[in-house]
Amino acid sequence: MIDFNALKEFDFTNADTYLWVFKESKSATKFRTKYVQTENELNKDLKRFICNEVNRITEHSPYTYISQTNENSCLTIPFDSTDFTLLKLQIDLPEVDHRVKDISELVGAKGYVVKFMKDDTVVYAVKKSTSTWKTSYPKKFVNMVFKNGELKGVENNAFSIEKNFDFYVINNTAFIANKKGFESSMKHKEEYIKAFDTLKENPGFSSLFSDLTSVVEYVGSNSIQLRRMAVIEEKGIYKQENFINNLITVNKKRKWGINFDNDKIIPCNNTVKVILQVLLDHRLISEITDHIYDVPDAKQV
Repeated sequence: MIDFNALKEFDFTNADTYLWVFKESKSATKFRTKYVQTENELNKDLKRFICNEVNRITEHSPYTYISQTNENSCLTIPFDSTDFTLLKLQIDLPEVDHRVKDISELVGAKGYVVKFMKDDTVVYAVKKSTSTWKTSYPKKFVNMVFKNGELKGVENNAFSIEKNFDFYVINNTAFIANKKGFESSMKHKEEYIKAFDTLKENPGFSSLFSDLTSVVEYVGSNSIQLRRMAVIEEKGIYKQENFINNLITVNKKRKWGINFDNDKIIPCNNTVKVILQVLLDHRLISEITDHIYDVPDAKQV
């Protein structure tokens, strides 16, 4: 169950705050984590950041491989379908036993999680690290301060924390504000790459076509096309009874130009884009104007 109100109504101001950093691991746990003690002023800033961000978000829709957010929306997905399940296991451990002991444990962090706790409820706010997460002298630049009328080179052991987060987890749901950051830190984008390989090997899909070569060449390694193929696999409208017969009828009526041979689709460079739009169920017809539209995404009402 998506409990959007639980996120919106959470009392961040009076919550306890815990900052964890995480790095990638090649082990089965996928992450290495450390707890970082934070002073009261920083905790106040973190609470202010998340309050501003959560107040900004007023609507949500389900996460798909091709869904997008706007300035006031987020995407939702059960967190147990993501790698956050593994990350959560570690950041729910006692902080006192996993405290950072040396600054080297912070350098090169993949991201950080701010854990807000109030009574029995926890909100996890996750952010992928950017290039601002660094310490010491950068290789190409020297940090300087102006003091007493002169510039002085200084070693910079500061870290920068951005004033927003990529996604939030409360109860059973992840609320995604920054899809790119979420997919990168949780490696969720690997799933849609695998999906096309699964689809190609599916006899129910490959048997639709006389030959898959044109489709495979069109998709290639393009991330947008791979996302679309993952959605096709997920929706599975090609599995519906009489799909081919219905497509042949509509194709002839609407003059879409798709070619068939013995009830099999013959894809080519000129028609493969249309074929994918049909398989996505993204070629839509207005009942008011009878106009046909190709849409980037669609939500059933």
